Amino acid sequence: MADNSPDPHALVGLKIIVPYVPGFAGAVLALAFLDKLTPRGRMLAVVVGLAAASFLGPALSALADLFWPDKMPAEVDGAIKFLTGLLGMGCLPPFLAWTRKVAGDPLNLLKIQIGQGAAPSVSPTGTNPEVMP
Repeated sequence: MADNSPDPHALVGLKIIVPYVPGFAGAVLALAFLDKLTPRGRMLAVVVGLAAASFLGPALSALADLFWPDKMPAEVDGAIKFLTGLLGMGCLPPFLAWTRKVAGDPLNLLKIQIGQGAAPSVSPTGTNPEVMP
C-alpha cells in the first residue's frame, strides 16, 4: 500500500504562508477600487498591503486581544489582518502623490513668505507692523 501522509516540508511551508493570506486577499481586493494605477503601481500596492498586514496586522491583533473579554477567535484575527491589508494598500496612492509633489519641490513644505506678500502677523524684522509708529 502507498503511504498517503502529507509531506512535512509542505506543511511547514503552509504554516509560514497561512498568516499572510488574509492580508494578501485584502490587498488584492483593494485593487478593484484603484483604477489609475499602472501594473507596476498595482504590484507595489499589493506588496505594501501585504507588508501592512504582515507588520501592522499582528500588532493591531495583539492590541485588540488586550481588550477582548476572553481569548480572541482566529476569525477576528484574520479579519483584522484582512482589513489592515485592504486599508494599507488604499493609503498608498495618496502617499505616492504626496511624495511626488514633495520630490518635485521640497521647499514647498516650508511656505514662509518674507517681504511684501507676507501674512499680516509675520514680518521679516520680527516686529508687529501694526504696532510700528
